[in-house]
Amino acid sequence: MNKRARAILAGVVLGLVGSGLMAVSGLTAPEPQPYGAPIGPKVPRDTGAGELLLVVVGGVYATRAEAEAANSQMVFGDLQGYFVVPVAQFQGFGEQGGAPGDFALVSVFRTQEGADEFVLLAGTFGHPATILSERVRSLGGLYAGLGQEPHPNGSGPLVGPVPESLP
Repeated sequence: MNKRARAILAGVVLGLVGSGLMAVSGLTAPEPQPYGAPIGPKVPRDTGAGELLLVVVGGVYATRAEAEAANSQMVFGDLQGYFVVPVAQFQGFGEQGGAPGDFALVSVFRTQEGADEFVLLAGTFGHPATILSERVRSLGGLYAGLGQEPHPNGSGPLVGPVPESLP
């Protein structure tokens, strides 16, 4: 085989190898995310069971379907806004608006500062946001946003109780 034939054969082999590598990397690449990488550190799904929490409410609905439909209309950009939870998940919520069979759009917090900042955020997007007048006891259940507020000491996200949230 002459030099020219070897060069052509080498080019074909390199081209096939390169195409194969590109195909394999395309098959193993992670799923693209619609809004880019998640913002901030990943935190555990904390329900705050037993804690006295501040609840920011975006609305109360008779059915889960109504609450989910309303929630789908309340976009907070790339951030998670409200979570759909049963009112009965929080002891004391019913006395402040909502019956045990209702579902609510909520985001819960351990600190007043976190709740206040969320109310401001919701307002910038034109969404309703009311902090319940009294802390309510989390009975566990569905995740409703704990861990999204900064720790009061500035060390990162708040991922555990603070004195105000302990009974």
